[in-house]
Amino acid sequence: MIGIDPATKQGTMLNLPRDTSAPDGDKINAYHSQGGLPGIVDQLNRMMGIQINYAITTDFPRFIDMVNTIGGMAINLPYDLTDGPYSGADFRPGLQGVNGDQALSIARDRHDFERQGDRQRTYNAGLVILAALATLREHHPSASNTMKLLTTLIRGVTTDDVSTAELFRLGRLALSIDPANIKNCTIPTGGGGGSNLAVAPEAAGLFADFADDGTVVSCEPVPGGLNLPSPG
Repeated sequence: MIGIDPATKQGTMLNLPRDTSAPDGDKINAYHSQGGLPGIVDQLNRMMGIQINYAITTDFPRFIDMVNTIGGMAINLPYDLTDGPYSGADFRPGLQGVNGDQALSIARDRHDFERQGDRQRTYNAGLVILAALATLREHHPSASNTMKLLTTLIRGVTTDDVSTAELFRLGRLALSIDPANIKNCTIPTGGGGGSNLAVAPEAAGLFADFADDGTVVSCEPVPGGLNLPSPG
């Protein structure tokens, strides 16, 4: 989930591990299959005490196609990824170009991170999103080029009652913001029932801060994980 303050051009990405318990008790990712986008949006709104205004989703093949359609992306990886047998990730640290399949493998890597795998995977997905934004911004897209990018987006995602005009406006806003000004935050979680992750009590302050203007003052790294500043 991404919040933006248009006045300050600051933003926050709140990453929610897929194993997190939703208000109705199941893992959060279960509600996407049960109720589609409206189902998962309802759970997130209730969990965080916010109102999500726009929601989109995609799947693996369409994600790969979108990345390849824009010519791949540049991503600055802060650490080794060697989850090859599982996600296909096999990368060394540093700035490098990746195609759609490689970007997906980075976003899916969790076996490199032991007990924090689900949380760190979510953080890595945030790195991919911010890298895609940085790559698009490097081309300084005009309004007409934004429309071409919007065509790729519309073909690659499912939306929840979002018009083309709204997507264009949101796209122009996103392209006006430096990814370095968007915090990549994974919400605090603790042990839950079975393999579920409970929302930690300290998450309440983070949610309240986010609800105010879409940004947070600070967020903690994944405990025991490898969170580093998001690459631009």
